[in-house]
Amino acid sequence: MTKTFSTKLDAKLLQILDSFCRKYHLKKASFLEELIAEGIRKRAEALGLAESIERGLEQEKEGNLYTADEVENFVFSKKKTG
Repeated sequence: MTKTFSTKLDAKLLQILDSFCRKYHLKKASFLEELIAEGIRKRAEALGLAESIERGLEQEKEGNLYTADEVENFVFSKKKTG
């Protein structure tokens, strides 16, 4: 089942959309669908990043993170085996 939605768009924006779609031989509905899908993907990425930063800040506040010195010592102070 397909559902449609409507929104109020500025007349100038609609004219720009019309000319853009004519210039590049695009169907407006397909183009708008692509724009909306891309917007949703980018919003999801931004929200995921924000959640990750929030978790990191909570872990830092709780003291559950390694300091830069601890990471450096762990990574570079190991002796090679073999």
